[in-house]
Amino acid sequence: MKQIIENVKQTIAQKTMLWFYPIVRELQKYHYSLAIKWAIECLKIYSSEMKSDKLFLLNKYIQQAMSEQNVLTPLQCYEIGREIWYLPEREEIQTAIARLWWSIEAFKNEEEHLGIMETTAAVELVLPDISDHHLLDQYLEAALRIYEEYSSQNQACE
Repeated sequence: MKQIIENVKQTIAQKTMLWFYPIVRELQKYHYSLAIKWAIECLKIYSSEMKSDKLFLLNKYIQQAMSEQNVLTPLQCYEIGREIWYLPEREEIQTAIARLWWSIEAFKNEEEHLGIMETTAAVELVLPDISDHHLLDQYLEAALRIYEEYSSQNQACE
């Protein structure tokens, strides 16, 4: 038990737990759609790197999240997540896409903390190895790009 406790302390000290959380929270402060957009970008990056037979089927759910999330009710978002979750032979990307839809549902229901946690979980699933700097750097660049695009658009409107 002492070794387990030491391992937990080291993990916390290294700040590897929930490192995505501050990014999602920061993007969500401006509008939850920015956090969703980042998660979608991470899913797309991961999808381009991974080889999966299910990707064709799952891609329609990513496209739907990009185009229809604003017109769907929270219940419809929940049901889409549930549909994805129960597809056979679940893989990480499938679980991440289901969580993405549940994060949209939570944000629509004004459950911000739950939305942030679901978005964080979705992104975390598509970076199972934090030492994969190739993916990590792309994810961080995507977050920065989304934030900068939002900032420049809002400055132009002022």
